[in-house]
Amino acid sequence: MPLKRSVCSAFVVAGLASYVQAEVPVVDSQPSGNAYSVESSQAREPAPMESSVGGTAHVLNLMDELRQEIMTLRGQLEEQAYQIKQLQKENRDRYLDLDQRISRLGDSSKEALAGAGGASNSPVTLPAIGKPSVSESDTREEAAYQAAFSMIKDKRFDEAVVALKKLLKDYPKGQFSDNAQYWLGEVQMAQGKYKEAQDDFQSLIDRYPDSPKVSDATYKLGRILDLQGEKDAARKHLESVISQYPGSAAARLSDTYLRNMSDS
Repeated sequence: MPLKRSVCSAFVVAGLASYVQAEVPVVDSQPSGNAYSVESSQAREPAPMESSVGGTAHVLNLMDELRQEIMTLRGQLEEQAYQIKQLQKENRDRYLDLDQRISRLGDSSKEALAGAGGASNSPVTLPAIGKPSVSESDTREEAAYQAAFSMIKDKRFDEAVVALKKLLKDYPKGQFSDNAQYWLGEVQMAQGKYKEAQDDFQSLIDRYPDSPKVSDATYKLGRILDLQGEKDAARKHLESVISQYPGSAAARLSDTYLRNMSDS
């Protein structure tokens, strides 16, 4: 299952990256007759300029994070590919051993029958070989998760939000629950719904404290708080990521974001 989760995450990363690129505004380089009045208006209203700069920084930071996520996923895929090869080899060895044991059991049964003079006509019962079963609930959860990913890839964000919320309601402790909670916050944040995203990231931290996504969620909370003007709270979250998860991608991003906050 970890491989499927990594591949699904890669799909989401690609979908969000394309969405972010689509959101970058195009600036017309040709002068217009209203250039003076627009510049004058912007000079009188510094707040929108700060918002624009903050939006550009958000896009750049998100792109950097997406690149880091892709690099991490590539490493995980390579590691899991090696693990799969090892598992395949182990399974092949087990099947060969099982086949040999069954063959020996059959030979022993024939010898026992021959020693008894063939008087017994009772069939020899071999041990049943069980087949691994997949939980029907796990199958449904995985299908729901993949469906939500498809919606994100297709930029059907409103539908994706509904699908992810339903998955979390139906499988609150499922194998994909923590990732679903995290990407729900990501989609909300990418749409500019900062309050909803803040609630989603906080829910991940509260409900899934052992999830590997906690550091990323804490970093995102710091950014959201900064965008909402809560500078002190933002610094507190970012500094906690650096101290609690040293060397992680989230810690590096938090450090970079803190330096940018100090320079602004």
